[in-house]
Amino acid sequence: MFASSRRRRHSPIDIWPGFVDALATVLMVIIFVLMTFVVAQLYLTDAITGKEEALASLNKKLESLTLTLDDEKKLNEQHQAKNTELSVLLAELQKQINGLKQEVDDHQAEKILAVQKNKTLSEQIEDLSQQLAKLTATLSSSDSKNKELDQELSALKLQLDSTNVELKTVKDKHNENNRLGQLRSEFFTKLKQAVGNRSDMRIVGDRFVFQSEVLFDKGSAELGIEGKQKLDQLAEALKEISNKIPNNLNWILRVDGHTDRLPIHNKFASNWELSSARAISVVKYLTEKGIDSKHLVAAGFGEHQPMDEGDREEELARNRRIEFKLDQR
Repeated sequence: MFASSRRRRHSPIDIWPGFVDALATVLMVIIFVLMTFVVAQLYLTDAITGKEEALASLNKKLESLTLTLDDEKKLNEQHQAKNTELSVLLAELQKQINGLKQEVDDHQAEKILAVQKNKTLSEQIEDLSQQLAKLTATLSSSDSKNKELDQELSALKLQLDSTNVELKTVKDKHNENNRLGQLRSEFFTKLKQAVGNRSDMRIVGDRFVFQSEVLFDKGSAELGIEGKQKLDQLAEALKEISNKIPNNLNWILRVDGHTDRLPIHNKFASNWELSSARAISVVKYLTEKGIDSKHLVAAGFGEHQPMDEGDREEELARNRRIEFKLDQR
């Protein structure tokens, strides 16, 4: 028994299995932690990648929206420019309509005046005819007053003849005005067909208007090449119309020069002199092209008859013009 007790006291303690178990446990914990970390890392990587892709998609959408906004801005600017152009065109058309209305009103007033005058003259003729009839009756019934009645009758006949002449003159004048108006309209139509649909050459009321830039350089009274070509077309249209004008109709083509109100600083002392020189240059050229000088008149108005009162360049440009008017002397 003593020997057995001694064996138990001297046998070594075997701790290796416990150490292996503990080490295995620690290793499993470490592996679990590492796997958890790896899984978390993978999850975070996927999340970050998804956010980056979403951010890239949003950036692309932002770029697309920016381009669309730029296109809309450009389209809006084009629309605004178009609206401005249409507004200017509408204002010009309204002026032409107002000019045509004024011409119609003037023509109607002239026609009414002629009708009233014709009526007055007709009433005078009727009154004189009645007086003549009464005097004739009185003459037949009273031989004693023959001499006095003859004198009065002669005076009434003279007055009647004078009234008839005046009535004929008024009718002829009215017919001449109507004929000249028809020829003016035909002349403008042919001229418009010749020069084409251009904004710098247009009809305003009873006048055909060329912007000065079509005929002359700025501040100059010397006709340019394009200006001469346009005047050639005008001269041809005028020759064609002049052949239809009756010989007893004393017609003229009035050439009016106009400038803007900006001061001039060249060989011309004033805008008045520049406008007159330009009108004279046009008249001289038309004479060279075969238009009889007795049918041409040149006038300069300077800046004193503007079409627009504004100070913008397009308004000043409309005031710089040459106007042609077919009229009676």
